[in-house]
Amino acid sequence: MPKFAIFGLGYTGLRILNTLQKENTVLGVSRETKVEGSILLDLSDAAALENFRKENEGSGFDASLITFPVQKLANRDQVFDTIFSISTTVWMFGSTSIYQRFSPDITEKTPLDPTHDRYETELRFLERGGRILRLSGIYGPDRNPANWARKGSVKKTKRQLNLIHGDDISEAVRLLLSYSGNDLPSELILTDGQWHTWLEIFRFLEDHGKIQVVPEEKMDREDCFIDSGLIRKFLPGLQTKDFWGELEKLEELT
Repeated sequence: MPKFAIFGLGYTGLRILNTLQKENTVLGVSRETKVEGSILLDLSDAAALENFRKENEGSGFDASLITFPVQKLANRDQVFDTIFSISTTVWMFGSTSIYQRFSPDITEKTPLDPTHDRYETELRFLERGGRILRLSGIYGPDRNPANWARKGSVKKTKRQLNLIHGDDISEAVRLLLSYSGNDLPSELILTDGQWHTWLEIFRFLEDHGKIQVVPEEKMDREDCFIDSGLIRKFLPGLQTKDFWGELEKLEELT
């Protein structure tokens, strides 16, 4: 049975742990979240991390996944050293916000923004042979896009919105870790591939009486469609949820 490790049990990490546990041996690692099949470990604690490495020498994970922003750790390189030393393959979540916005479509070939806070960390990770799955905006239960509109954190504009449901991330990770070929690219993008604009979402919520009607505003930043066609070539069975159907569920309209 394959053996995996998930480092970081936040919104996505917990879902992935639960999904993978159905068919695999999985260890979850978190600083503060303790659930069945997980351990508590502060990865910023150099001594504790070294003990973890020694305890797992020789056992080996078929793959490990880093779900949290590891660039924020002062001992980032030690974290990489540890995880790579006990794992055959290492994946890390990234963000599609790292791509430069100068064309209407973003793909894996789009240049990265060297000023992004993840840039240097991702380069080091890739140099070690790691693989990065860059995620668009994550939504789902407890991450309802309608609440972003209610709080005023987004504006009623024609700006393109690129999203991926939390459950779809879990399924994509399951398929990636069970992929039997050796030809997976080192960088992949994951979005739902659907076209949404904030203008449409605001009007939907307004029509259903979920928010007050507000005037449309001009876009305040560049607009891009993030293309996740490449990952679907390798994972043709990957299905993503219908955004409008999920929004109706989140707003209790169905």
